[in-house]
Amino acid sequence: MGEMCKKSILAISIVLVSICAGVASTSKSFEQWSLKQAIDVLSRSSWARQETFTHVVGGIGSGIEGEKEIYNTFFVRFLSAAPIRKAYARVQQLQIQNKDLDRGERTRLAEKIQRGLNLDLSDWIVVAVTFRSNNARQESRVERFFETQTTETIKNRAFLSTKDFPKLEIQAYFPPIEQSVGAKFVFPRIVGGVKVVNPEDETVAFELVVPGADPILRATFNIEEMLVQGELVI
Repeated sequence: MGEMCKKSILAISIVLVSICAGVASTSKSFEQWSLKQAIDVLSRSSWARQETFTHVVGGIGSGIEGEKEIYNTFFVRFLSAAPIRKAYARVQQLQIQNKDLDRGERTRLAEKIQRGLNLDLSDWIVVAVTFRSNNARQESRVERFFETQTTETIKNRAFLSTKDFPKLEIQAYFPPIEQSVGAKFVFPRIVGGVKVVNPEDETVAFELVVPGADPILRATFNIEEMLVQGELVI
């Protein structure tokens, strides 16, 4: 991947972070979404998955923090999908409304939000991943993993899986700058003249191997549910 391409993706990453801090109705502007509707898009929409793995610890009061069950949850979102970016933008808008900011600062933040919404991601599919656990040590361990990885070290651990591309490697990786967005995995939309994801496909899956987080993360998305007015949004 060329230097210009890398710089473009890095710019995308920075802007996406700057706007961040059932599905909301698509019949009205995202600027009319309530906070709950925006959060629903980020957590329960066609472009978001929560994968939770439970590890039962035997004995009474046995876990590192005294817990009996450890819950490890990965949040996987298609950050390149406009509904996800709109949801992040709406959360940020509502946060701005509740802050005591002068007019200049409000204008600056509003411009950042708009730049994020207008990003050209026609060549890239971006997946964002965050992690939460009720075990503080496990959460810290996985967070350190995300923070210390590079494109080279993680490229054999993260894949996009479709009918035509069962194990597509990433083109770029960006560690989390802000935890609510998480780590970002960038894949090409077209390889060898062939679209990676097609409306005719049944599913697309994101796979990630994280040391110490067993089993392997596999978040599967239904393609039909990602169609908006007949167009694939991803």
